[in-house]
Amino acid sequence: MKRLLMGAAVILAFSLVIAGAAKADDIHLCATAAACTGNSGSLQFVSGTSVLMYGKVTSPTPDTLFILVLTPVADNSGSWNSGTNLWQVLGESPTQTYPQLSAAICNLAGGPGCGTPTGFSAQSFNVQDFNMGTFGGATDTSPLSFTLPGTPTAGNIYMAFLEDAKGNLVAVSPWSSSLLNVPEPSSLVLLGVGLLGLAGLAGRKVITA
Repeated sequence: MKRLLMGAAVILAFSLVIAGAAKADDIHLCATAAACTGNSGSLQFVSGTSVLMYGKVTSPTPDTLFILVLTPVADNSGSWNSGTNLWQVLGESPTQTYPQLSAAICNLAGGPGCGTPTGFSAQSFNVQDFNMGTFGGATDTSPLSFTLPGTPTAGNIYMAFLEDAKGNLVAVSPWSSSLLNVPEPSSLVLLGVGLLGLAGLAGRKVITA
């Protein structure tokens, strides 16, 4: 009987630990309706400000949706750096370890083992979260559509997370459904034209009287 009670206590404690940990696969922030289906393991590129949200809600109380913005910093002076934990910086649960800084830097830059090279890099990030209000759940056939908060800038990483009614962190979007802001194609074309123009000017001889 004592063994049965001890076994039940261990199972209960383990269940509570699992229930209390933020899950990284219950919510998905997507650039397009089809973007979450591939689950490529790296950041999705987004060049606009309109995005989609899928995910579950923790019963019985609807959760609060937050959008997390990571702004890359070239050195270690960002608020999320080699000496800090992301969630401690935001005042969330200090026991949550996902995402790790090294993974954020890897996903930002791309390259071998980190997805498509992006041209961006960082040693740390400044972080900010935005309260998007109550999240009652959304399915892939009926996603939540909203505009990215703040001032979206090329190189910013966007993630989503949920808090329950008690302020506990209950879900975080995985890397495969987090977003990396890149310049719009039209901006890249204008940049290319401008660079070609500068090259042309540099190649011209200046004739003076």
